[in-house]
Amino acid sequence: MKKTIFIIIAYLSCVAMQTQASAQCSDEVFLRRAYLTVTGSMPSAQTAAKFLDDESENKRERLISRLLNSELCFKYMQMRWGDILRIKSEFPSNLWPNGVQAYNRWVYEHLMNNTPYDQMVRDLLLSEGSNFRAPAVNFYRGFQKRSPENFYANINLLFLGNRKCSDNGHLCFSQVKFKSTKEWKEEIIYLDIHKSVPTQRIVLGDGTTLSPKQDTDWREEYVRWLTSPDNRRFAEVMVNRMWYWVFGRGIVHEPDDWRADNKPSDPALLARLTDYFIKNNFDIKKLMKKILLSKQFASKAAPEGFYTPQRLPAEVIVDALASVTGIWNTYNSRVPEPFTFYPPRTRATHLGDATVSSTELELFGKVSRDVSLEGQRNNSISARQLLYLMNSTVLEQRIRKSGILKKICEENTTLPQLADAITLRILSRRATAREKQMYEKYMQQNSLTLRDLAIDMVWTQINSNEFLYNH
Repeated sequence: MKKTIFIIIAYLSCVAMQTQASAQCSDEVFLRRAYLTVTGSMPSAQTAAKFLDDESENKRERLISRLLNSELCFKYMQMRWGDILRIKSEFPSNLWPNGVQAYNRWVYEHLMNNTPYDQMVRDLLLSEGSNFRAPAVNFYRGFQKRSPENFYANINLLFLGNRKCSDNGHLCFSQVKFKSTKEWKEEIIYLDIHKSVPTQRIVLGDGTTLSPKQDTDWREEYVRWLTSPDNRRFAEVMVNRMWYWVFGRGIVHEPDDWRADNKPSDPALLARLTDYFIKNNFDIKKLMKKILLSKQFASKAAPEGFYTPQRLPAEVIVDALASVTGIWNTYNSRVPEPFTFYPPRTRATHLGDATVSSTELELFGKVSRDVSLEGQRNNSISARQLLYLMNSTVLEQRIRKSGILKKICEENTTLPQLADAITLRILSRRATAREKQMYEKYMQQNSLTLRDLAIDMVWTQINSNEFLYNH
């Protein structure tokens, strides 16, 4: 690649950061931002062109509504939940592939059906039965030490944002037991319903006292308290987590570290969103839509605007590179169930099992799912990642062999057409006049054919901050 490419890269890297007097981002930015945030994928060139040419006033709201009801949204949110629920077939969760598949399906169906958040948590924490047939019980299986204390600590972290808990609420989970069956890797989670009632008083962190009854499920009283609209912290933590998923930073940050000395950055905003969430019966989709249609989400990038650019997650980058070239990665599991090799064109965001990986995913910081902390995902850019994007012969060959790029070149026979087609596909916008002039100059200086120029255009754009960041 010629040195001139890096001049173009530098230009493209600045495009995402340029702001104007208006607080609202452009349609090009909003389209790409919405797709990446909601679905973890980029819009097709055809979708981008249609949206940009649409002059109706409510097109952004219609876009958000459509994305929130899409298969890609449910699968991407399934990945988000999988990270914090630690859905992983091997160490340390050891759920095994069949358990992982069942657990992921359970999460997906709750998201697709828009199960109220409080009901989803109740279904999870009050589960019992086979790990294959009652998938939510995998919550209790994914611990190296299966103790009531570990169950309770994880519940406090996930749903109350407490990294430390000093009360004795773990006694509510001391009936949970495990037994194997004759089917390989099947396990039954059941309750020792006749266990003697604890002699200790169960007093929760807010002073609430629980009184387990003999021959009942002791978890029920605790879960009823946890998911009650009166337990405001429960709703606040989910509101804050959703804000974090959208903006990359929580109103309380880190989103799972609610301490007295870690105050919300905007208490009034947190209160308004929490009121809205509770009033709408813990409707996750409505909450997400409200955030996505907010002035904050539609604002320009910082420093002039509210939105802070975020480097794309590992799975999203890997899928984006595959989408650009049309050459998808292949994935396989070390354990041959439900299949050894994943179906062709499987997205990294849809793998569902943290044990399944690739060199690219590891390079860009795929989460291990060893803990339930949001901070386990590292989305910072590194020198190794940049060197890979600039120098990888594997990536270069994918670009050169791309059937999609070949078709684009056949259908766009002038430089302006080619620049628009490639930029729509990679950056979800048309090329600017200045970019077309730079490409023209670069082509002439290096005596390139349109095909050679197209290869260098792709290489240049995937090395830009505009590609690597959701801005």
